[in-house]
Amino acid sequence: MVISAPLHQPLMPYAQRGRQELLSLEIKGDGASVTLSQGAINLWFCKRLDRSLAARILIIISRLDSTAEHEKEVACSFERISEYESNGYILTSYAKKGSLYHAIFVVPFSNPKALEKFIDSIAEDLKKGDVRIALHWGGGKSRMKITCQELERLGCFHFTNAVYKEELVKQGQTKESRKSAPR
Repeated sequence: MVISAPLHQPLMPYAQRGRQELLSLEIKGDGASVTLSQGAINLWFCKRLDRSLAARILIIISRLDSTAEHEKEVACSFERISEYESNGYILTSYAKKGSLYHAIFVVPFSNPKALEKFIDSIAEDLKKGDVRIALHWGGGKSRMKITCQELERLGCFHFTNAVYKEELVKQGQTKESRKSAPR
């Protein structure tokens, strides 16, 4: 079945949906892709993506769910670890490898200073190539739909597809089905 309804309407009429559960939504644009699921957001930014658009995407996510966070691994000197912490990153572990320390930080989107530093790091990474980012968040199906709507308002995204979980009660099996919008 092809989904072409705007996100403010049900993605699939309830009668047709049966016992299907929404697993993920994906929107794409020229230079960026966002896949939303319960518990995770996966972002892809093309090397040529404008820094301000990447920033707006992340700010929208932080505004809709301030519990969103990213786990970032950094190789740096021991002194730089405290610099990251002073910018709002939360150190979860570190180990010395050779002359550098490999530190793992959580970047809390609830901290504007940490979010700004994270956006700056993405801008630097985009100079080198495409960037893939995995975020953790508390979004369920309602927040997934709202996030898609907010990102579509930027004018550079369009809805691509939704993934549903069909629960086949009679057969005792579970299967996933992918529903796509016209491209």
